[in-house]
Amino acid sequence: MSVLTSRRVLAAVRALFLTATALFVLLPLAVVVVNSFRGATAAGGGAGLTLRWYREALSYEPFTTGLLYSTQVAVLATLISVVVGTMAAYAVARLDFPGREPLRSLFVAPLSLPRVVAGFCLFVLYASLFPAAYGTVGGIAFAHCLLLLPFVVAVVGAALAGLDPALEEAARDLGASPLAAFARITLPQIRPALLAATVFAFLTSFDEVDTSVFLMPADTTTLPVAMFLRLEQRQDPTVTAMSSLLIAGSLLLAALAAVAARRVAAALVHTPAPQGAHSP
Repeated sequence: MSVLTSRRVLAAVRALFLTATALFVLLPLAVVVVNSFRGATAAGGGAGLTLRWYREALSYEPFTTGLLYSTQVAVLATLISVVVGTMAAYAVARLDFPGREPLRSLFVAPLSLPRVVAGFCLFVLYASLFPAAYGTVGGIAFAHCLLLLPFVVAVVGAALAGLDPALEEAARDLGASPLAAFARITLPQIRPALLAATVFAFLTSFDEVDTSVFLMPADTTTLPVAMFLRLEQRQDPTVTAMSSLLIAGSLLLAALAAVAARRVAAALVHTPAPQGAHSP
């Protein structure tokens, strides 16, 4: 087999693999979106395309209250996890103290715990020691933080690992306080990672079902749990309509984050280093 033929075969295999991967990812989403416009259901109804299920989804009270509840929980959980996760990642990456490696392992430990088990453990904790936290925005957000911290620590930690600590050390040698050196030297360079961690944490918290279902009463639920309960009661395209709206919202948020990250990266390339960053 000639070199040219080998390259053509390799290109064909690569194109086939990429096409299969794209279909694997996009086909389920496309099926949901198409079914959200269908007029006919298993129980009957008119044929053709309709927006009826979108109107029903947006007027269904458990969905509207769940959307507000999920947004509040996701915002609070994201804020806490990004702040705490960034501090933890910085401590693990930059500081030398006893117990650093056990701390690193502690932050990734929740990844090895099934979310159903985590939800049940937190339910027992709240029921035994903090009954007032059950079903509250703060209680759910705290539970979500345990799930989000490993991702934030991993993303921000990877960004910190790629930076030269000598820049921050030079700023401190020139008189900057540790906080000022972090704010002026390190923080601008990890903004893309912080943005990615923020978007990922928000979407993960907003979409969480397995843990949340243990921590909320039946009359107050997040949107994903409300959709799950609706699907148990009725099999109509109302849930697919709401899912399509969430897909559109997630894609829009990811696109905005990508544009913002690109602009931040471009600004970092064209921005001169702060005066305190120059080596003496």
